[in-house]
Amino acid sequence: MVGVTQINLIVADLDRSRAFYAALGCQLRSIVTPGDETPRAWEVTAGFAPVGLHTAEFARWWDSSAPASGPGSTTIDITFDGRTDAVGFVEVIRTSGGQVLQELTNMPWGQSYAICADPDGYRWGIKTAPSEESAP
Repeated sequence: MVGVTQINLIVADLDRSRAFYAALGCQLRSIVTPGDETPRAWEVTAGFAPVGLHTAEFARWWDSSAPASGPGSTTIDITFDGRTDAVGFVEVIRTSGGQVLQELTNMPWGQSYAICADPDGYRWGIKTAPSEESAP
């Protein structure tokens, strides 16, 4: 396991949030969906925390579980080196009182991704490291 790699914050106003985190000294890069160059999210590439700023629409794109995430929601990502470790961790969540909201799925950006929740409903993104083919 690599550990917590990103905290995804679902925001109401993407531009306002980007400006806020930039003012705090964070450097950000835009995230777009395939076929559309409009930023749907911003990822902190340098700064005080591994934060991703996501619109609710973008969060629904990568997290199809219900209820849908909205402004004020948080998903904490944990990255595993391989799929076997990620599958094992999802099973521990399932058998330890958590919920699997979205099974581990191959995503178009080269990672496998699952959405889980702890007993209080906090969401966790369980993902694999990017594949060699998806590396920039």
